[in-house]
Amino acid sequence: MYLALLAGAAALSLAACTAPASSPSTDSGPKDVSVQLYAAPSTFSPLIAQTGGNQLIQTLNWDSLIGIDDQGTYQPRLAESWEVSPDGTVWTFHLKEGLTWSDGEPFTADDVVFSYNLYANPASGSASVGRFKDVVGADALAAGTADTASGFAATDDTTFTMTLVSPNAAKLIDLAEPQFFVLPEHVYSSLPIDGLATNPAFREPKVGIGPYVFSKWVTDDQVEFVPNPTYPTPLGLDHIYAKFMATDAAEAQLQTGEIDFSQVAAADADRIKDLPGVEFHSVPGIGIMALHNAYDSGKLADPRVRQAIMYGIDREAIVDQVLGGYGQVVDTIQHGPDWAVPNDLTHYTRDVDKAKSLLAEAGWDPSTEVRLEIVPGPKDREQVLTIIAGQLQEIGMNAVVKQYDQAGLADAIKNRDFDLLISGYGVFTADPAALNAILLCNNGALSRYCNEDLDKALKAGIATTDQNERASIYADAQKIMNEDLPIFPIYVPDTLAATSSRLQGFKMNPLPTNAFWNAADWTLG
Repeated sequence: MYLALLAGAAALSLAACTAPASSPSTDSGPKDVSVQLYAAPSTFSPLIAQTGGNQLIQTLNWDSLIGIDDQGTYQPRLAESWEVSPDGTVWTFHLKEGLTWSDGEPFTADDVVFSYNLYANPASGSASVGRFKDVVGADALAAGTADTASGFAATDDTTFTMTLVSPNAAKLIDLAEPQFFVLPEHVYSSLPIDGLATNPAFREPKVGIGPYVFSKWVTDDQVEFVPNPTYPTPLGLDHIYAKFMATDAAEAQLQTGEIDFSQVAAADADRIKDLPGVEFHSVPGIGIMALHNAYDSGKLADPRVRQAIMYGIDREAIVDQVLGGYGQVVDTIQHGPDWAVPNDLTHYTRDVDKAKSLLAEAGWDPSTEVRLEIVPGPKDREQVLTIIAGQLQEIGMNAVVKQYDQAGLADAIKNRDFDLLISGYGVFTADPAALNAILLCNNGALSRYCNEDLDKALKAGIATTDQNERASIYADAQKIMNEDLPIFPIYVPDTLAATSSRLQGFKMNPLPTNAFWNAADWTLG
């Protein structure tokens, strides 16, 4: 997920806004809304590796069992409730009754079984196979010896069960972000499964279940949506026009009334929030901005070197100067919920002398080049890396900023040839099981970090439903991460956006990729 977000955010400044804006509505005119996509959209296929633009448009057309709400907690969507068996191996989802697809066909648990089998099957081209390796029968599905994973089942039209090989009392975090949108079996089951993820049929979906469904591509990067005629609650808009544009262009059009929603850069927040006719929205972030090392390359393998890097960075100053205070410094990736964060973690306040001492103890060669890698685009990230490079030079590291295009970054990752790659991602406040996807050994995650003690703790943390027991387990896990620093937490950015005053019912979601989560409630005032 973090690579998808990085790619989406990096695209932010690569194109100018050329798409026409929708006309402002009047009492007698159309109720039309235009919203910014911070990354260019290309497909409604939820099977491919997700980027921000695609996730945003898919949120309008599709829906998922659960999601993340404006409080950063799990939200019922197509499922109205769920429970896990006492042994943590069987998850049961009770679907909302009476739902239909936009073509009038009933939505049932069979659609969920069909969709989740696509996600778990590498033959489909799914980028999410790893999320479902723990499902009974997923290995046979992946090997091609079974057509479905036996752990996915529809016990009746409104009940979906997922049976796991081993206990996972926190499986919800694997399903909530990114959202696993449910697809209509009656539409996509007739298509070849091989390479389905990139099938052209996903460019213009004929059926949806979200509040607003695809109508047409106005341009290559602007999509028109119309109300879903079968949506279970009344909808307040005639059209939604979702268009890709850089944030500075979107902020300008927000001021002229040409668009109704824009993400806001931290550097512009204080100016935007004072504009007439504009509502400014700010919520604490639930993800992390961090530096990532190719741990298996060995360059930064000594934990004393990694600690020196943390002591060398003035994170508080970065939040104040680059983010204008719209963020917070944390000492571990998993910064919530409160019960999962012990209060005795080391706080890495900048200490140049300590950083130099740690490098000397580690026998660090000051001529060794340490690259801080970025795909140009997000101005705040570029500023952050420039500042960090200077600060690391002060402690005796030969730190340089290296820029990549997307292809170059992909090659560097494939070749395990990167030092400190900046990336923002994640839901690290809902459940500490979110750590498993990025820190378990042998999971192919970006850093390729492996610590057997941490592995043991993370696996134990999902094997029980007892919160007190989990808190003790994660206290140990957090201390390992805090000291060993497999990933360098820099800050948690606030999520910032602005809307026109005429757009009513908008609620800010802490996930930028989930900005349209309550579009069903939007109206014009």
